Amino acid sequence: MSPVDWFLFGVLPYISLATLVVGVLYRTWRWVSVSGATGLYSVSIPAYRWGFSARGGEVLKRIFLLYTLTTSDRLVLVGSFLFHWGIWIALLGHLSMLIPPENFGMPKEVHKAVALYVGGAAGVLAMIGLVILLVRRLARADVRRLSFLDDWFALLLLLALVALGNYQTLVVHPNYMETVSPWLQSIFTGEVAKGVSLMAEADPATKAHAFLAMLFMMYVPLGKMIHPFSFIAMPTLWSKPTELYGYTHPKIEAK
Repeated sequence: MSPVDWFLFGVLPYISLATLVVGVLYRTWRWVSVSGATGLYSVSIPAYRWGFSARGGEVLKRIFLLYTLTTSDRLVLVGSFLFHWGIWIALLGHLSMLIPPENFGMPKEVHKAVALYVGGAAGVLAMIGLVILLVRRLARADVRRLSFLDDWFALLLLLALVALGNYQTLVVHPNYMETVSPWLQSIFTGEVAKGVSLMAEADPATKAHAFLAMLFMMYVPLGKMIHPFSFIAMPTLWSKPTELYGYTHPKIEAK
């Protein structure tokens, strides 16, 4: 095991995990600690009539259906929908490397088939969505003018990460459960040397994918990819939204 392997797979995982957790907690605290915060979420016209459960349902609809994007152009709606659903399913599949389904009686052959076909399909959907979003950002002059380094970095990092994942799943077929899975588990059990030795023998694509994943974890609290956690601090979710009088219940003067 080289010093580079020790740093990449024995030290960097803890740095990236700490940056993600501490960074997200800090950003969330900054959001919720601002008194009197408002925003577009707070001025939804019918929102002041909702109870907490209805507002929570609205948040879930925005997360899983992305229906608020229907007010934008179709490319961002289709691209975002494909990417988000593809990446959610893929991330659920990645949990199997921390908690192997074989522990619950799933045969290895079934696990491999699910990883190949379901995980592969999810990865392809995510990749198509990212390509659509990239084409939109390149082709539309108005979007290019409003694109910053953060936008390009996030998009290109995700493209590289998903492309490598698809290459591994659909082409290389590495034995994750014998290399990546024990390595991930060793991070939490403290058996770092064992995990590093396994990753040192992994193929280059697996090493690159793991490195990009850790880079992404460190980037999340620092840029636009923090947005999934912003729903926790939505003013509408925790307090009564601003009432826009006259839109839903116009006052009629008696004559």
